[in-house]
Amino acid sequence: MTTLTPDTLRLLAELDARTRVAWTSYRDELSSLEGRTYDNAEPAAWDQLQATLRELEVERAELTLPGDA
Repeated sequence: MTTLTPDTLRLLAELDARTRVAWTSYRDELSSLEGRTYDNAEPAAWDQLQATLRELEVERAELTLPGDA
């Protein structure tokens, strides 16, 4: 079992906030687009979101590895 320090909990909360920002940015980037413009922009926006989420998951995993707390 991993014990999380106050610093680790703070960093995890920051990662949660950055995750929300990533989703909000994705939504906001596309919200005013319609039709073909949306269809053209959405794949790149989705790829960027997924890359950001993967980076955040790596950081989260590093913070929660057993024995590293």
